[in-house]
Amino acid sequence: MATLEKIRNRAGVLVAVVIGMALLAFILGDFLNSGGSLFSDTQFEIAEISGKSISYQKYQRDLNEIIEINKFSTGKSALDEATVQNIQTQTWNQLVREYVLGDEYDELGLDVSSQELWDMVQGENIHPIIQNLFTNPETGQLNTMAVIRFLKTYDQDPTGQQKAYWLFVEDQMVRDRLFNKYTNLISKGLYTTKLEAQNEINNLNKKVDFEFVIQNINSIPDSLIAIKSSDLKKYYDERRNEYKQEATRNIEYITFDVVPSENDKLATQYWISNVQEDFENTENDKEFVNLNSDFAFNDYYLNKDELPETLQDEMWNAEEGYMYGPYFENEAYFLAKLSDIAYVPDSVKARHILLQPTQNQSSEMIFALADSIKSLLENGANFATLSDQYSADNAANEKGGDLGWFRANEMIKSFSDTSFNAKVGEYKLVATQYGLHIVQVTQKAQNERKVKVAMLGRKLEPSSETYQQTYAEASKFAGNNHTYQEFINAIETDGFTKKIASNIKESDQQLAGLDSPRELIRSIYSTELNDIIKSQNNPIFELGDRFVIGFVTEVKEEGIAPLDQVKAQITVQVKKQKKADYLAEKFNEELAGGNDLESLAIKFNTEVFEATDISFRSYSVPNAGIEPKLVSVATTAKMDKVFGPIKGENNVFALKVTSVATEEIVDVDMQQTQTMIQLRNRANYEAFDALKESANIIDRRAKFY
Repeated sequence: MATLEKIRNRAGVLVAVVIGMALLAFILGDFLNSGGSLFSDTQFEIAEISGKSISYQKYQRDLNEIIEINKFSTGKSALDEATVQNIQTQTWNQLVREYVLGDEYDELGLDVSSQELWDMVQGENIHPIIQNLFTNPETGQLNTMAVIRFLKTYDQDPTGQQKAYWLFVEDQMVRDRLFNKYTNLISKGLYTTKLEAQNEINNLNKKVDFEFVIQNINSIPDSLIAIKSSDLKKYYDERRNEYKQEATRNIEYITFDVVPSENDKLATQYWISNVQEDFENTENDKEFVNLNSDFAFNDYYLNKDELPETLQDEMWNAEEGYMYGPYFENEAYFLAKLSDIAYVPDSVKARHILLQPTQNQSSEMIFALADSIKSLLENGANFATLSDQYSADNAANEKGGDLGWFRANEMIKSFSDTSFNAKVGEYKLVATQYGLHIVQVTQKAQNERKVKVAMLGRKLEPSSETYQQTYAEASKFAGNNHTYQEFINAIETDGFTKKIASNIKESDQQLAGLDSPRELIRSIYSTELNDIIKSQNNPIFELGDRFVIGFVTEVKEEGIAPLDQVKAQITVQVKKQKKADYLAEKFNEELAGGNDLESLAIKFNTEVFEATDISFRSYSVPNAGIEPKLVSVATTAKMDKVFGPIKGENNVFALKVTSVATEEIVDVDMQQTQTMIQLRNRANYEAFDALKESANIIDRRAKFY
């Protein structure tokens, strides 16, 4: 739809030569000025992991391999954008694991032998990948003969795809086995002693009742505390690692939406009116609609209630050839013509057997199997038995292959046509995108009157002139407002709606409300704070049906956030800290005189609260909320002694334990085993996460994709 991208100026050989020389001069100039190699490695470095450079070419080769494997395994010739993005992530994760763990494997001498690989494919320890690929869906058992047959024949594929696929599968199994060996080494080195298990039991089973006095930190007015710059810096310096951040950007932008003009509306009305006579006189409505309409011909016969509401009264009682329109609906102009009237079943009831080809079966083999099954059925074989044995439609198999009643427009066109045209009891073969069906219609509803309506539609869309006019408006705005302050002033003066996008990461693929914004995101990261965003020196981004102009309003770099950037949130925390200190001092003054909780409660105009059955793992305390420090002190304090002040998350406390109960559980061995299992499960991901953290991964994918 991007009209600007469609406008091309064709030039002769002379222009091509001039442009070619200019490009060459540009490249050589950049090469000479940089003083580096024409093919500098850093220029094509997509990442750095553990100090090792990964080239764009390496990543792209791996990516292309997985894309081709995906196409082969799914039978698709092209992949959608979402699938490609998922494969990009998969490729990246695989590279990270390879570079992070490669040295670890080498240092430990880890390897996968050919005997191990054979064992994963044909031996006693079949790998899950092989089980998934070669398990018989009817029996749920591994089809060993299918594995052997594939291994003997994959090298005979003239395209080489089967061999490439198998080598990929082997590589994935080896990678998985190496990772399992590595994590097993770590997990086997983890151990829990009986003393640790006993302590865990004590923590789990000790429960206390206690009394406490609580004062909320926010009860102290701001006027009673003073916050200095040194307080903020001290707090920040002590907790610098808490302020690690990813690189993000905030932008403010406006859009110039490309919407159909009045002239576009008149032009669309003229077109629909001008074609009306030809549409009325054509003898082939389907061909005419498919050649001229923005919408495909609907080849189904419909009941009155299945027609669009606008056409129900107009078409249902009309005669064949009746025309209605033009009319406007859903951002398009339409002409409707009653193309045919017929008496057909409203619905049919059918059953089917669905055959789907596998990597070991060609389409010829599937058709041969279908013919054999069809012959068996025609000679009296049990449909449900054959469906259960051969059909890939598990849901229908539960009912003997029965699909129940369905209308014509509720199934894929080819399947529907075959079902509605077949005689009751007749067996038919029909191919769809799901596979090859052996279908039998078991019942048909009585014939009833239905109509087929040909709808010729033209969408109301912006013309190239409208695009150019909108672009001119955006260009004028960008030309008059080079600075951020000019941008803000113009928004207020001209009544634009300012939009904000926050926390944009360099690798983000989407921005809410903007189509395909990758080029905009890449450009944001090459723009300084408060500068207008540009791509190749152009500040206007065409994203779908809108032009976008924006400024970068906040820059956060990866690493420890500077104090100025987090000053507001640190101020909140220091304020809480100061108020907690103030309250704690008041608690100390009162408790120092030997006063009990009742006296403390009177002093602070509150009451003594009670908490019961609190254990070390209690999530919250009634009347206090989520306060881990309160729980920790209460479950470890001695009975009948006042403890405090305790500075919690949002409150300051004093408490006295009044009761302690411990359940007698003597099975220390079971607790020891459970704790070791928990530790070893964590080894599966925590060890790798720790290595990733120390690998100092620099990810530059966003500069290429």
